[in-house]
Amino acid sequence: MKLNNHIRAFLLIIVSVHAAKNFDSRNVVFTIIGQSEPYHSSVASRLKLDIENQVNELEGREAITHITHEDFSVPGAWTVIPLFRPLFTKYKGSDVRWVLFLEPHTAVRCGKLFEALAAADKQKDVMWVGYPLSDDEPTIIHHFTHFEELEDVGGFLYPNFASGFAMKMGLLESVLDKMESGTVEIDADFAIDPAFELARLIYGSRESPGPLLTRDLSFCVVSMDNCATYPRQFDTCGSVVEDSIFFAVKTWSAFHSTRARALKKTWGRHVTHLHFFSDQNDPSLPATNIGLPNSKTGHCMKTIAILKEVVRRVQTMPQIKWIFLADDDTILGVQRLSEVLSCYRGGGDVTVLGERYGYGYGKKDAIHKGYDYITGGGGTALSVGAAKLLSQCACASLSAPDDMTLGACATHRLHVPLTHSPLFHQARPQDYPREVLARDRPISFHRHSTPDPLKVYATWFQHDDLALRIRDEL
Repeated sequence: MKLNNHIRAFLLIIVSVHAAKNFDSRNVVFTIIGQSEPYHSSVASRLKLDIENQVNELEGREAITHITHEDFSVPGAWTVIPLFRPLFTKYKGSDVRWVLFLEPHTAVRCGKLFEALAAADKQKDVMWVGYPLSDDEPTIIHHFTHFEELEDVGGFLYPNFASGFAMKMGLLESVLDKMESGTVEIDADFAIDPAFELARLIYGSRESPGPLLTRDLSFCVVSMDNCATYPRQFDTCGSVVEDSIFFAVKTWSAFHSTRARALKKTWGRHVTHLHFFSDQNDPSLPATNIGLPNSKTGHCMKTIAILKEVVRRVQTMPQIKWIFLADDDTILGVQRLSEVLSCYRGGGDVTVLGERYGYGYGKKDAIHKGYDYITGGGGTALSVGAAKLLSQCACASLSAPDDMTLGACATHRLHVPLTHSPLFHQARPQDYPREVLARDRPISFHRHSTPDPLKVYATWFQHDDLALRIRDEL
């Protein structure tokens, strides 16, 4: 019996080595989810060049690489699902067996990657692999979805996009067949977390489940010797002067003594140009009556009025290069924002930066009417040039959604690109997997709840902001 076990183990090793030797770069398409903004485009180009150099050194051949905004003109490409058809059409019948999706900040070790995919390729029931994320509890950013039927098999898993993930071509084909036949469809108009929404689409339903993500820990969240991929830290290009940012905060009179005061006790202490815009004047904040009644939802007209007023004010403030639009329950790291903005073009250039959501990409017959928008709760950084343009947008009503209106206007009327940064957060810290927040220092969170905003600020941002204040006082 022991001899048979030894023989079996030896044969498995031989099969594994044989598989690795028969799996190479011709079997993989490297697909980098890029953005046209110059900084992000340059990071994606560096990753592409690094992959090509590695493959050339390993095999003496060219890697199959794509940067989405350069090679696939597909609306909503960042949600990944719209890329299935062009990728499958292009590589159907070729040697390609896997599509690897990467973010520009994903580091790749091609030799280890080919070993990992060769092993997965031999397992018929493994259709896609990556680092597994899961929710501790239902959360707003995942539509409060709960998969009770999966509790006995480890719960519902979705890939950490920053670590990269890989899908067999056969899975792309089967998902496309189901989508195009109407068997399955994207069941939400909004694109919020593409990793979760992709996994939900592939799984389908309890009655007719698709393949779950296979955890593969060679797709890492931190760099270790065994890693085939891992997220790099986001670069900082320096630090913009805090005095070059005008912070405009939306509020209303009922929150002057609560949310607005909490903001002033936290990150508001560390900024020079801070002004609140409300339905009543309040010199103690200071807050300016913007001339519009408060609405319970949307705030579109209020936001446009704020942009117009701030643009008017900064015309006499030549040092201002950025306008940061925040809610009164936005929890912000000022030093971290200053560092991140150093990589982008402010002033008269046109830059709109924040956390990107999407609307309308799930409708096959209307995908070209879909658009991105910067969700407002985590804050929106606008160059002065971008603020001038967006202040020309119009609202359908007082309570129309401000962030969605600006996104639709930017996309379809002004043709202004919106730039995504995963460091901005629309929800609370507990709404995100720990691994995601551990990757980099966040810029912002949103909503006052448990824990209270002072504790959230102290935990995530206070140390860096105090260092900023001490440095400025020296």
